[in-house]
Amino acid sequence: MTQATTAYEAGPKPVEKSPEEAENTDSSLRVANEDTASPVSEKLTTEEVRQGHTGDHVRYILMASTAGILFVFAILLALYVL
Repeated sequence: MTQATTAYEAGPKPVEKSPEEAENTDSSLRVANEDTASPVSEKLTTEEVRQGHTGDHVRYILMASTAGILFVFAILLALYVL
């Protein structure tokens, strides 16, 4: 009788990690400074830092929403008085 041999395979072998990948097994990730550094250093004055985001037509949105609220209040006042 011939005896069949079966090979047991426990699954795929773990892949070797590079030292950078091995560092990132903690709860926080570490990124090299070269990956995040901006090519231009940003030096802002105090005045520039205090200025907010401009654009998005915020002044028009504010005017339209204020006019809308006044219109709704006018309708409610008219319904209340009549």
